[in-house]
This record gives sequence, structure tokens and C-alpha cells, in this order.
Amino acid sequence: MSDRGHWRLFRDEGRYLDRFGLVLVLSAMSVSVLSLVDLDDPTADSASEFGWLIVSFTVGFSLLVALRASGVTRRWLRIADVGIGLTLVLAVVFVLVAQFTEPSGWLDLGRPSILWVVIAVLSPVVVLRRILSHDDITAQTVAGALSVYLFIAIAFNYMFLEVHRFGSVPFFGVAESTTSYMYFSLVTITTVGFGDLAAVSDFGRFLSAAEAIIGQIFLVTIVARMVTAFSRPAQRADS
Repeated sequence: MSDRGHWRLFRDEGRYLDRFGLVLVLSAMSVSVLSLVDLDDPTADSASEFGWLIVSFTVGFSLLVALRASGVTRRWLRIADVGIGLTLVLAVVFVLVAQFTEPSGWLDLGRPSILWVVIAVLSPVVVLRRILSHDDITAQTVAGALSVYLFIAIAFNYMFLEVHRFGSVPFFGVAESTTSYMYFSLVTITTVGFGDLAAVSDFGRFLSAAEAIIGQIFLVTIVARMVTAFSRPAQRADS
């Protein structure tokens, strides 16, 4: 595929191109750390402060690998590298400063940078674009589809955090740990709906409903179709 017709957004070469098995492992790790590491704990000790680094490096690395596996061109990869790289540097600075003094209010790493949020939102889009271009459905294609599902949950987790940060009221009406947002995102995208947490603002409710709809449509169309197509060659071989 020529890059000329796509304003040089994508290319069909690269060391990590189509390595969606690795992307799936990294996205699952990102969901795990976002579900377990609280970035807003006011009583955080040194161990939990280093949790900031674990979250930043795990999520940042998984997003960058996803962009490379999707064939994004070097120009756009540089933008992502710089944006996430700056976020990681700030995370290291925060941990170092926190060892000796109380960090200033401007150094708020409990929320991702806006650029990082944009990359988190775009990652499932570019991965989906790549796997839909596959002529043959392979295990890597299925892994890519599953990683898209997890990246959607991660992206909405970040959007929920931003709504909480800039909204006039807390996202859930009361203060909650940052791990609650990843938990809420997973419960919403799977439409389990335990009801223990709920968005209180109109925009928060809109995002929650959007995630549930997108997640279900993605499962019953893209993932189901790819799993079925992947299993057909084996069925034909057995017949």
C-alpha cells in the first residue's frame, strides 16, 4: 500500500509491524496496572510513588508498540515518542522530587497529559485500521482485535479521568481512587453493570453509554467475525 494516497499516515514496513501478539500482552499489562495502582493516594509512601513510574512506562510503551505494529509513519511516531517521552520524564521527576519535598500543585501526574489522552484514543483506531487491511485472518489478526478492545477500555478510562479533572463535580459524585476509573471502564465496556459506581454528570453519562455501545458493537461484529474466519481453515482441514 502506498503512503502517498494516505498523506503518509501509514506504511507497510517496520520491525514491529503486525506484531499484535506483543501488543495484546502489553495492553493486558496496562489494564492490570491501571486497575491496581492508585495515582491519587494522599498517603502514598515511596513504594506507591514508584507505582507512578510503573503505570507511565507500562501504558506508554504499550501505546508506542501499538502504533508501530499498525504501520504508522516515522513522522507521526516521532510526535508520539516526544509526547509520551515527556510524560515519562515528568513521572521520573515527580518521584525524585517526592523523595525530598511535597511536589508543587502544577506537577499533577495523577492525570495524563492531553497529548497522551489523544494517543490513547487514536491507538485502537489505527490498530483496527491495520487488522481490517489483512487479507488473511491469522492469530496476529485476532490478537490485534482483542488488543483494540482493551485499548478502547484504556482510552475511556483516561477520558473519564479528564472529565473528573475539569468537571465542576467529581465524576462519580465523590472522590474515588484512580483504579476505580479503570474498573468502571471495564464494567461498562462489558456491560456487566454492577451498579456500585455511576457517572453523575451528563457528559460522564454520555461517555459511559458510548463506551458500552462501542464495546458491544465491536464484539459482535469485528471480533466475532474474525474468530469465525480464523477457525474456518481448521474446520475445512478436518473435513
